[in-house]
Amino acid sequence: MQTSSNPRPILSVLLVRGPGRAVYLVLLAVFGVLVPWQKGLEFLDPAILIAYACLGGVFAGPAAVQLFDEVPTAVREALGRVAAAVVFGEAIVVILLALGLLTVRLLHRGIFPFDTPSMIGGLALGAALSLALTSMAAWIRMAYSASVARSALRAAFVVLLVTFVFRSRWLPDVAWIGAGAGLAAAIVFLALLAQRVRV
Repeated sequence: MQTSSNPRPILSVLLVRGPGRAVYLVLLAVFGVLVPWQKGLEFLDPAILIAYACLGGVFAGPAAVQLFDEVPTAVREALGRVAAAVVFGEAIVVILLALGLLTVRLLHRGIFPFDTPSMIGGLALGAALSLALTSMAAWIRMAYSASVARSALRAAFVVLLVTFVFRSRWLPDVAWIGAGAGLAAAIVFLALLAQRVRV
């Protein structure tokens, strides 16, 4: 990892180009249109919507690893990179959810059983998890290496996936508790990251 007085602009790192753009378009088409179209009203199940809301970390974590290829020169700069990665991941989640809800709405114009409180809790949980995973990835990238950070993210994703598969019915009930736990973890990792930047 190198220190640079002129780091690459954040947007130039997060902007998807080349084959990566096609991958994102396919993801949006599959999870934003095809899956909701196949599931129909079942897509509005709070457990499914909350699972969707928690996808932000899948995009934000790897983005953070990339953003920390160059060592930040100040804590504020490091926090800005973490925030940018989180916003990037959550923006994709919002687009996926909007596409999914629009698809179901167009297919079922008369019936739309949407659970707003559960969705708000799910978005809070997703944002907290995204912040925690991004902060963790950034700190590990700074303390060790990009490969270690990516391995840690993969391990975290596996744990979350297993949890969602076997305990998805619990999501609406534990969303706010999970959001609090995620925020607490994020604070710890941000403190470790700030300490690492000051070294």
